[in-house]
Amino acid sequence: MPRWTTRWLVWARDNLFRRARPRAVATTVGFERGGVVYWEAPVPWTADAAVLDAQLRLPLAARRKTDFALRLPNATFAADALRHEAGDRFRVSFRFPVPPDTVRADLLWNGRVLATVPVHVLTPDGFLASLSLANATVAVRFGSATVAATAFVSDRCDGLLAAAVLRCHSALAPLAELGLRAVFHDSLTGREHVAPVPLGAAQLARSEVMVAAVCPEVPRHVGAWLVTWLAGDRALAMQRVHAIPADRFDAGVRVLESRFVLLDANGTARTTKLPPVLDDATRVGPCFVLCGSETGAAALCRFEVVGLVNGMSEPALRRDADAVVTDGPAVFVPALYDVSELPRVSGFELRLNGRVVGTASLRPVPAARLTGEGGFVPPPEFAWSPAADDELADRLKRLSG
Repeated sequence: MPRWTTRWLVWARDNLFRRARPRAVATTVGFERGGVVYWEAPVPWTADAAVLDAQLRLPLAARRKTDFALRLPNATFAADALRHEAGDRFRVSFRFPVPPDTVRADLLWNGRVLATVPVHVLTPDGFLASLSLANATVAVRFGSATVAATAFVSDRCDGLLAAAVLRCHSALAPLAELGLRAVFHDSLTGREHVAPVPLGAAQLARSEVMVAAVCPEVPRHVGAWLVTWLAGDRALAMQRVHAIPADRFDAGVRVLESRFVLLDANGTARTTKLPPVLDDATRVGPCFVLCGSETGAAALCRFEVVGLVNGMSEPALRRDADAVVTDGPAVFVPALYDVSELPRVSGFELRLNGRVVGTASLRPVPAARLTGEGGFVPPPEFAWSPAADDELADRLKRLSG
């Protein structure tokens, strides 16, 4: 065969025969659920239908929708739509029932295979196996405050809250069928309180969401509670939280540090460890750094702050204030007083159930007075406090400097 004939046949193959039939450019598989189409995701068994979209380059003779079909192992489906995009580029789409398991689908044109596409089907077992919970937390509500805890005082709480981050390898849409819930189990009575956790459309379309559930019943007795997260019949995580007696918790409450809060005429607040100069402020109050000794426990405590007259036990000022105490440091300012109320007040005591847990002295540490004979007059009795420690350290620092 002459060389020019061979070249002509190659040219005809590349420019005439190949151009006379369609060519697949790209294919995408997704699913439809509630009228919304989700692309590039495994097809869950709960989907309304599976969808396949193919981008093609079509010659003039191959632009009829009826020439295209999608062949699955158990059936063949006609094209749902054929849309023109630009030039010779078209997009053909198919809508078909969800297969019982992962299959391979053949895109056909006049019976000829243009492309073979895998259709990944997500089964119930596969979906549940891919679910996981991260950062699962049980929190206790005290009024407007919510604190993560593993123990709490039951007669002072307003409710239990469970929260976690739910993750999946695919969209969470199947949870609309399986359901997500948190079960709060009271170990003392054996009762279970179920809190369903419905997800919105935006959450179901994502693969990671934050979920939360509130216990339908407020704990009112001492004992253990078990919180279990369930998706369908699978337990994702379990946590235990304990309700403890109030006296046990209160016995471990202590003051780590005492300070003072000063509010000037402009409303600017500042803190100081040393006894404040009252001329520099319009309102002054004690500030205590509180902490509990029970690991992981939290409770709402009612404190009494007492202003003492010249160190005597007779109180000049008395106020009650509530604070949430945990096993971590928490700053607590029980009250602010006008400076006109404080000339006779020598300091403050913070009391819990009648027990003094901390003091804050408004008077500087008294000094001994030397006499002409070389002796000294001892200072009056003084209640030592953390503020006195700070003042002593400040004086020693100035002496050494």
